[in-house]
Amino acid sequence: MKIALVSFLADINDQQLIDEGLADKYQSLNKDFKITEIDADEVPYHDFSEYDLTLNFIKSGGCENKFAEVFDYLSKPIYLYAVELYNSLPAALEILSFIKSEDESAKILHGEMDQINAEIKKLAEYKKVRESITEARVGIIGRPSDWLIGSKVDYEHAGHHWGTQFIDIEMEEFYKIYDKVDDKKAEKRAVELEDAAEKMVENSHQDLVEAAKIYYALKEIIGRYNLNALTLRCFDIVAELNTTGCLALALLNNEGIIAGCEGDIPAVFTMYLTYKLTGEIPFMANPAAVDSKKDDIIFAHCTIATAITDKFILRSHFETGIGVGIQGIVDEGTVTVFKIAGAGLEQYFAAEGRIIGNLDNSTACRTQLKVNLPGGSDYFLNDAAANHHILISGSHTDKINEFLGME
Repeated sequence: MKIALVSFLADINDQQLIDEGLADKYQSLNKDFKITEIDADEVPYHDFSEYDLTLNFIKSGGCENKFAEVFDYLSKPIYLYAVELYNSLPAALEILSFIKSEDESAKILHGEMDQINAEIKKLAEYKKVRESITEARVGIIGRPSDWLIGSKVDYEHAGHHWGTQFIDIEMEEFYKIYDKVDDKKAEKRAVELEDAAEKMVENSHQDLVEAAKIYYALKEIIGRYNLNALTLRCFDIVAELNTTGCLALALLNNEGIIAGCEGDIPAVFTMYLTYKLTGEIPFMANPAAVDSKKDDIIFAHCTIATAITDKFILRSHFETGIGVGIQGIVDEGTVTVFKIAGAGLEQYFAAEGRIIGNLDNSTACRTQLKVNLPGGSDYFLNDAAANHHILISGSHTDKINEFLGME
């Protein structure tokens, strides 16, 4: 791992003497990382893009003005490494206040070297995630469903905040690709799914073939536009093709190609960030019912990546009774509920709960998870970030809060 170590030292200090006093710090850093030390004066002329992380080493007090002089040229967010010697930490605290006054994010790394090195590795991983989001291309096939009145995104605003490209793709283009899908490929995939499923209830083998064709058409779109994630105006497919996109989205998510329903841009963006940050395949769902006495929330949807289920049943689509929906059975245990929202995708909610049951109610979408979420009823009934929320297996709120806190 390549780390740029930008050194800040007051001119009145003896650099050789201070470096000797910091020898054990250098030794520890060099043991775990490939360190390139850069003097503060060289910052305006240096390209930091080649490094996995840039760390600003505040070696002594009195270097605050020197930091301010090169502030504009430093990699953002800014990480300050402060030690317990030479008034390093007091200087870092002053610099931190300055950075905050400039509306930039920053953090001080201070403590034992094993703790510092672990923190550096984690921040380098966050940088990778941030870069993947910045470079991401998210396709919106069709447009957001008409009922998503509280989930509108300003592409320019969101693009400025994250760097992500949002690409509109017409449904007509998708339909033309669908018409050319090889039926034999779809037939083969349908057989594989029947074999993998626990059982098939309302639908037929031919329903599976038609739903599998949606998957192959989306794969063609993904390649054509070089997409990292997509969301599909899926209810239009019901009327146009008499099938559903639920199966196709599940299969794409299985492959790590993040795919969401109903043209919901905040939801699919949350899914993509979730996957990159945690490595877990997310589940996009409707909060279908709230028990305010127990803080139990029922989350339901007709698609879920089969890779995150213990077993799955092939069903019809709940609202229409046609096509292929998926009833996934998910292990009980800790779960994180997450949603990024706002016109610029600059707001978020994250909380942890526990999956306490799988339900099979005929009045909701096919996959139904009962989650005990402390404080969840108050949030959903008073402050919810629109309808769809993302569920992630495991405990991830600390990581989400830390990552988004640096944005």
